[in-house]
Amino acid sequence: MDRRRQWSAVCAVLLLSALLAVASSQSPPKARAAKPAAPRPTARPARRPSIKPPALKPPVHKPPSPATRQTPRPSAPPAPMPPSPPAASPASKPPPAVPAPTQKPSPAPAPKPSPPTPSPPPPAQKPAPPTPPPASAHNSSPTSSSLGLSPSFYALSCPGVELVVSNAVRSASTLDPTIPGKLLRMVFHDCFVEGCDASVLIQGDGSEMTDPANLSLGGFNVIDEAKRLLEAVCPTTVSCSDIVVLAARDAVTLTGGPSVPVSLGRRDSVVSLASNVRRDIIDTGFSVDAMAASFASKGLSLDDLVTLSGGHTIGLAHCGTFWERFHSDANGSMVPVDGTMNTDYATTLARTCVASGSATVDCDEGSAATFDNRYFGNLLEGRGLLRTDAVLVQNPSTRATVAAFAQSQESFFRSWASSFARLTSLGVKTGSDGEVRRLCSSING
Repeated sequence: MDRRRQWSAVCAVLLLSALLAVASSQSPPKARAAKPAAPRPTARPARRPSIKPPALKPPVHKPPSPATRQTPRPSAPPAPMPPSPPAASPASKPPPAVPAPTQKPSPAPAPKPSPPTPSPPPPAQKPAPPTPPPASAHNSSPTSSSLGLSPSFYALSCPGVELVVSNAVRSASTLDPTIPGKLLRMVFHDCFVEGCDASVLIQGDGSEMTDPANLSLGGFNVIDEAKRLLEAVCPTTVSCSDIVVLAARDAVTLTGGPSVPVSLGRRDSVVSLASNVRRDIIDTGFSVDAMAASFASKGLSLDDLVTLSGGHTIGLAHCGTFWERFHSDANGSMVPVDGTMNTDYATTLARTCVASGSATVDCDEGSAATFDNRYFGNLLEGRGLLRTDAVLVQNPSTRATVAAFAQSQESFFRSWASSFARLTSLGVKTGSDGEVRRLCSSING
């Protein structure tokens, strides 16, 4: 038994020593394996970036080496090219390099269509200017842009100007419904004499305001109120001539007419002479030929004459302005001088004016408070109030336009917008010419 125990002990010792020897022989390889493991991660990232760039660059630079292939490189396609080289070994295969150029020329045509797109727009904008033909058709009538006027003239210096004027017109018209017609008549009398320069507003002996043709003008209080409000926020900035034009535009809009854009930037005259009025203003006894000659001298046409006469669709007229169209018959009754006036209409006018010589009647029977095309229909029916109204249907050169406007209010409104723009561009003063008055009724001292 003792020998067995001793033998088993010896065997155990030998087995243990053998195991230890095996363990000691295996441990050094582990340490060696661990050591290279550490450098590998550092070596690999360092090698990969250094290896990949050369691998990528050669394939890319070799095919594009021709001058034709270097031009596509700035285009977008080179960005997708990096993924293609890593796919297998395309660098060694020239065929894959051939498809690459096929992709590169394709982007080249792509930019080519894009340049053409900017080039078409300029021609598209050039046709726009052909709108001046109407202006050329009216001979010397200048356009607002050529005069230095602009709808945004006060955009920075007095941005609320249009709202202030519009509110002044609206408030005054609420108290006095005749205001719109007065403002529309005022702009015509101002612009036709020495241009749109507010010279008709200046008070004093010998001024335009004192001429008999202007004694019946009204609405000055509206211009003065708008100017007072504007001077409080924009001192010596907005001209009285611009206020007159804006007020007339708003008078039309307020009574149902078209709202038209107005160019601004006019300056006020420093001269106002009554002697300038008679040679320019249209007299109520004028024939179509006389009116046409007056309009032509301003660069305006027959169409402008008929269109602007349509402004008589709103407002009133004193009996004295049309009484010349009547005479006393054998029985002492007032009858029309010519047979073109509607009989019932003539009877109504005579009765009104005989009762009171200072009476006023509607310029456009049945529609004096609304800006519409009713005026032209009344002319065709012999219900034109002034002689200058009636002759428009008696003359073949203007009757056709009257008939066209009577049938289409839209046509009248379109024509009104362009004719009003031409009217309010007459004799405009800009730049250093004239001044911006502090009070519309007097020149700056």
